[in-house]
Amino acid sequence: MRVPRFSLVVVCSLLSSFVIAGASCSDAAPTTAPQQATDQQAEAPQAESPAAPETEQVAVQDTANDATKSEVKTPVKAATPATPEEAAAALDLQTFPLPTDAQTQGPRRMAALSYTVKKPLKEVLDFNVQELTKRGWKEVAGSRREGPFSGADFTLGDFHLNLSVMQPDPTGPVNVTFARYGNVALAALPVPKGAKQVYAFPATVMYTTEAPVKETAEQCRDLMLKAGWTPYGSAGTSAYYRQNAVQAMVNVMSAPGQGGKTAITYTSSLLSLALPAFPDAIDFRYTDMTSELSFDTNSKPQAVTDYYRKALAPAGWKATTDKPVAIKWKQLTIFRKPGQQMITITTHDFEGRTRVRIKHQTAAEVAEEELLAYGEAGRKATYRKGEKPEVTVSTANSIKVQQDKPYSLRMQVKPGTAFSVGKAVVDALLGDGWSGAPPEKAPVFTTCMLKKGEAQIWVIATEPTKAAPWVSVTGAGVTLKPKDQ
Repeated sequence: MRVPRFSLVVVCSLLSSFVIAGASCSDAAPTTAPQQATDQQAEAPQAESPAAPETEQVAVQDTANDATKSEVKTPVKAATPATPEEAAAALDLQTFPLPTDAQTQGPRRMAALSYTVKKPLKEVLDFNVQELTKRGWKEVAGSRREGPFSGADFTLGDFHLNLSVMQPDPTGPVNVTFARYGNVALAALPVPKGAKQVYAFPATVMYTTEAPVKETAEQCRDLMLKAGWTPYGSAGTSAYYRQNAVQAMVNVMSAPGQGGKTAITYTSSLLSLALPAFPDAIDFRYTDMTSELSFDTNSKPQAVTDYYRKALAPAGWKATTDKPVAIKWKQLTIFRKPGQQMITITTHDFEGRTRVRIKHQTAAEVAEEELLAYGEAGRKATYRKGEKPEVTVSTANSIKVQQDKPYSLRMQVKPGTAFSVGKAVVDALLGDGWSGAPPEKAPVFTTCMLKKGEAQIWVIATEPTKAAPWVSVTGAGVTLKPKDQ
């Protein structure tokens, strides 16, 4: 299941049902003219797959307008799909403010945000509308402000987004979801000759054609490739393509309600990352919420890692080992960059093929993962025989202290103070007889390990740019005692 694509698939299915059932959407005038394939396009060379994420700049080829006399004559200019950096400059949902006591649904991403909050629906809707307006986004006509299913569409230049605010249960929490569609005019994407536009909206555009489904799907694929789009997986009758941080979905299916015609539906979504797809990927899938790629391939694991060494290098990624590291029945290759982000490529044999999983983590997520690992070491140490001596940890410079386990505590600190607070904790432990080296400077987080006999203590200090700073202290074989002094 493609979590971030779910809303787009639902919209596509619902809108396609109008055609399948025989209902007409032609009462709504098309917002733009359809772009038809030309002989010149058919001879255009196929664009190469982009090699590097976050830096690729592949231009979309302009297509000639072959609209009929009854259609709008103005051709649509195809904007260059935005890079992740350009999309973040327009709006970064990782830093978008949340109402008090809001609970996010999964990790926060630049292009995806979903949360719940127990407040009146209208108050929540107004809060988000005001925050978007402050950032220059303009609300378009057609907002739904009444009933349990409310929402609004917004634009900022070529960018589009939908804000959905729902409360199915009057006594339950309000669900808020942001859907970003990118900056590409869907009506500017190429379609086969003879296709007629049924309707066009910022989030979806539909055409019908007399050509068979299979032939139409093949034509759409060829046209998307020639326009510089890279295949990015498929699901059922839908094929996905990517350029920079914009993903386009092309759904080709039969429409019996329209006299057996073939319906072509285009939708788009914005991706938080621009990870390249492996050329020979089978059953390729990308999930934006978890920042993961997964696929099978007939290529060997070494070929997969060699490809990504080259593809990721221009964006500053560097593998930490020359060859994949074998861990039990899997092989791992870790890539890092100066900002302490991390990409992990995991491969293993599966029914004669290579199964691949690629996961991207922000620096803050890497720090959280390290904290979990140290917490597990602390938990296992509770089963050791012998006393667990108390270790005093100064929490004087913290805003809030959380201690769920006797061997672990976490301090919320003021922005800009995490490293100094963490160093103060380490210095105090060194002065109390613990051995270890002070933490080295780092852009986002530092980790320091200290020892005394068989006991260990790990101190992590993190100052993320898009989240609250914190300092954690985790011990193995000790009991931590916070002291405000």
